[in-house]
Amino acid sequence: MTAFILLVLFLGSLLVYSARAAAWAGSTWPPSGEFIALDGEFEGLRLHYLTCGERREGVAPVVLIHGASGNLRDMVEGLAGPLSRETLVVAFDRPGHGWSERGKRPDIADPAVQARAIAQATAKLGIEKPVVAGHSWGASVAAAWALAEPRGISGLLPLSGALYPWPGGIAWYHSVVRTPLIGAVFIRTMIVPGGRVLMPKGVAANFHPDKAPEGYAEAIALPLLFRPSEFRANSEDTANLKGHLARQSMRYGEISVPTIVVTGNADHTVSPKLHSYAFHSAVAGSELVKLRGTGHMPHYARRDAVVDAVLRLARGERPRAGETTIHEDGRVERPEAAA
Repeated sequence: MTAFILLVLFLGSLLVYSARAAAWAGSTWPPSGEFIALDGEFEGLRLHYLTCGERREGVAPVVLIHGASGNLRDMVEGLAGPLSRETLVVAFDRPGHGWSERGKRPDIADPAVQARAIAQATAKLGIEKPVVAGHSWGASVAAAWALAEPRGISGLLPLSGALYPWPGGIAWYHSVVRTPLIGAVFIRTMIVPGGRVLMPKGVAANFHPDKAPEGYAEAIALPLLFRPSEFRANSEDTANLKGHLARQSMRYGEISVPTIVVTGNADHTVSPKLHSYAFHSAVAGSELVKLRGTGHMPHYARRDAVVDAVLRLARGERPRAGETTIHEDGRVERPEAAA
């Protein structure tokens, strides 16, 4: 009986601590943008977005879609500054992430469904034919958008994209989160303390072999991830992605929009060979930009190369079909062009 009472007290203290930490994160990093209400199949869903820059003649606007375990601030901190000097940029919190609502659709973890939601929000904002750039998990949303509305976008840029099913499973805690009752207790007691302990190592691993910018976690409001509703949404997205990609990836040969695929060849988070290289092979006329010695976060480690690729698409330039390798010293190789 004593052990049971101690366990209840321990869990209770973790529950209170986690609730206070979630409230602190929300007040420390309030919404940085605005909200837009969707309708139709997404009736009642509101997405949080941030815009910067202005639309310029001859340059398409750009939509930025963040990956897993994050929010729009990751893409804004990495790319919005230089891009907004050239065109209008809008970044979205994906459904259930950052300050966007999750909605009631049971299939909201499907990248194709998220693509439709963001496409509707973009249209409601009066933004026409954007270049769509998605990082990691967000690249699957960008690819789904290109499949669904090829005439509605000017270009596609998967960045370190998760685009195909992969061998193996997912992190153990995603299974715990999905377990009835136990999952609810787990995300309300263990995620905040566990996240605070593991966050520095997680950030370092995500950037490896590159170094994360000083204060990165605070700049992108990473503690928002450990709120119960957002952590559950992130876990649901991650746990279901492999199955969705098994179906979606069979259609990549249909993509017809101008496409530049950007990846670091030293990415240990999402395999370049399994995802980016294969996607480039599947999409006719696409350009593959390999960043030598770069990891999973090129929009920080090699920002100039990523911005160049996005703006080339935004200006209507044709991708340089084939492979472009950019070395760490800035040297550029284009074997196909040389041939």
